[in-house]
Amino acid sequence: MSSRWLEPFKATNAKRIALYLEDRQSFLEALTAAWSLGKQVVLPGDVLPHTLDALAPHVDAYAGDFPNSLQPGSSTGAKLTYDSFDRELEGVVVFTSGSTGAPTLITKKLRQLFDEVVTLESTFGQDLGVDATHVSTVSHQHIYGLLFAVLWPYVSGRPLAARRLEYPEEIEQALRSGPSVLISSPAHLKRLPEGRRWSTQVQAVFSSGGPLSPDGAARAIEVLGHSPKEIFGSSETGGVAWREANDLPWLPMRGVNVRGARGEGEGAILEVESPHLAQPGFFRTADRVEIAPDNSFRLLGRADRIAKIEEKRVSLELIEKTCVESGLLKSARVVTLDGARVTLGLVGVPAKQLDRKELIDQLRAALEKAVERVAIPRKWRFVDQLPVDAQGKVTAPLLALLFEDETAKKPLRPEVEWLERTPTHASLSMTISPELKVLEGHFPDQPIVPGVAQLDWAISFGRDQFTMPRNLLKVEVLKFQKLMQPGHAVALTLDWNVEKTTLTFKFTPRSSEGTYSSGRVVFAA
Repeated sequence: MSSRWLEPFKATNAKRIALYLEDRQSFLEALTAAWSLGKQVVLPGDVLPHTLDALAPHVDAYAGDFPNSLQPGSSTGAKLTYDSFDRELEGVVVFTSGSTGAPTLITKKLRQLFDEVVTLESTFGQDLGVDATHVSTVSHQHIYGLLFAVLWPYVSGRPLAARRLEYPEEIEQALRSGPSVLISSPAHLKRLPEGRRWSTQVQAVFSSGGPLSPDGAARAIEVLGHSPKEIFGSSETGGVAWREANDLPWLPMRGVNVRGARGEGEGAILEVESPHLAQPGFFRTADRVEIAPDNSFRLLGRADRIAKIEEKRVSLELIEKTCVESGLLKSARVVTLDGARVTLGLVGVPAKQLDRKELIDQLRAALEKAVERVAIPRKWRFVDQLPVDAQGKVTAPLLALLFEDETAKKPLRPEVEWLERTPTHASLSMTISPELKVLEGHFPDQPIVPGVAQLDWAISFGRDQFTMPRNLLKVEVLKFQKLMQPGHAVALTLDWNVEKTTLTFKFTPRSSEGTYSSGRVVFAA
């Protein structure tokens, strides 16, 4: 592979370069150019202002989709092959997902990355043709997407998709256009449309980032015709084990050894020895485990999901499991909330049509039979689907955001999934909940989202992503073309023009053609 990034990287003295690129081919070219020059690449999960602030102490330069960053040159330079790099180079720094707290930095040597790719090929490569395109619904800015969607096809010589796919329609088209392998997550697989089998040439389906539910596995088999291969691992350990059905034990990857060590009252804690680790020896994880004589194992939950509430040890997973098994919730996640004292908040997807008070009362009654009173959540949020990041992961920071406005009895705007986030462009997905406050009075017989609310959402979500001036100057070319109602699956695209200080927005249906509304908002510079 040749690279247009050699020229700009050679021209800078920077040793640590933050890289964010949506285009996967350009991303790979930039990554390999940096490695060929002995530089370290830092991979943020997004380019939000707070992420840039956190990056600043760890990088010397920025490349790609950052403001005022290094850009590719015109010359392609020499051909770069993976076996020409310094294997001991600490070539990548990734941020963990923050599933149990604040994200942390993890440094990976090139030998760790490429040894893991060799393991993937030796374990799964026999099922894949040499021309199978690696199609992905997860971001390559995180370790799972980096390995499976970028480095694996790079080393094996298979083609890779140009970008992360966002919608079922484009996923289906990509899998239908030629031999392919799908790199996905439990959240994305669970949202595959039911009711029909896609006509595709997909050869394998991978899932990672969290436990794959029976519903998600069944949906993948129904739509794609393949039982997903689940991958268990972490940013620190790399891939540890895999399985093909979610009721079977996990099988360690080739070259990986596992053992159980005693924890502090939570049973055996998984320890891993692997060539994918930075140092030799066993690495202690935060996963509780039951290991069989043949070295396969079953996961029993996270040891670090034990919270202390009023000096009592509380299992967050037991609370979630009890709520789901009660039949009242389809899925649930509990998060610890800091304040004058630590409290628990539960975010759930209702399985029954009950009013809020009745649902909470029944959940409390179910929990009183399973946990101590102190473990019953004090705060509750009910949503159409759990919030996920670009990896399809439900993270503690995303859950905590739902509890920020304690005064609002009904949400002012819908819960969204951010599909794409750059300094000048963003795309979001949302489902219009009947509980939205903006629906009150508009209208009892046919509730609709008023136009002023759609405009407010566009500006509000724009402020979440872009650094925009405070004062609004005017609204241009504002059009409302279709009624937006509860239950509608909606896509929102946002484009920010820094020079003109304008925000362009467009709300469209996820599953059909047409436009709900569109316009351009001009801010005072």
